[in-house]
Amino acid sequence: MVTGVVPEDGRAQVGPVALPEGRRQYAEDTDELVAWATVDPMPDAGRVWLALSAAHAETGLVPVLLQPPPPGPGGEAPPYFGFYHPVDVALLDQISAEDVFAVNWSHYFEDPRSPAYRAPFGDRFPGLAPAESEPLPAAKMRDALSPLPPAHLGLVSARRPADVPAIVGWSVFGIDFCNPDGDSLSEEFNPLGARSLQIGAVLRSWETRFGARLLRIGGDAILRVLVERPPRSPELAQRVAAEIYSFADEVAGADDGVIDNSVTSIAARLAGAPIWQFWWD
Repeated sequence: MVTGVVPEDGRAQVGPVALPEGRRQYAEDTDELVAWATVDPMPDAGRVWLALSAAHAETGLVPVLLQPPPPGPGGEAPPYFGFYHPVDVALLDQISAEDVFAVNWSHYFEDPRSPAYRAPFGDRFPGLAPAESEPLPAAKMRDALSPLPPAHLGLVSARRPADVPAIVGWSVFGIDFCNPDGDSLSEEFNPLGARSLQIGAVLRSWETRFGARLLRIGGDAILRVLVERPPRSPELAQRVAAEIYSFADEVAGADDGVIDNSVTSIAARLAGAPIWQFWWD
């Protein structure tokens, strides 16, 4: 699949979709062009995202909803979406999602409550969950996007949605979150530098097994995916929940409400859920 060219500043026509005023976006750390984003939030962002996703094969542009962090005490500032340090997506071919999960399972979530949080699984990551083959009805997918709040609409030149975090260098805390020169992440957890690569490896795996597409990132450290084939059975939901437990600091539903980050609690929310949400600190 070819990649596209992000629009120039101004209004844009992307496939069948006419977009309002937007600006090219550059990585904070490298000044590299990484995306295009609407100047203002769009009230119907979910519907537009869906139309642009359907046109990706034609345009080579992956849509993503973007949310800046809340304004600080100084008032309004130009939107910051966490575009920090882009990395080479070719490095994703060297990363196994299962390895990312296994390392996190053993080391990243060091907490005396971990045995209870990991139950019914033990000290070793139980392995990748099998793929789900049955898709949700298209109407349910559309309905999941309808209540989304207004958001900036971004466009990224990418072959697949999972590659977007690496291409834009998605970060929220700079050196602590994504910078390859950072020292806050152990070499074992982060052998190739940027955490956006580990995120991309997981998203690629979920794209393949569950039809999960990146829906939203932003300067508030929240990532959402829209999942075409979420687990249907309690058994599969529990296996997927083990992966999710190993993926992010906190897991929530589409309503932004943080929930208990245990495997059992996550699994109870997964069966048939079209939107998964993650947060990192």
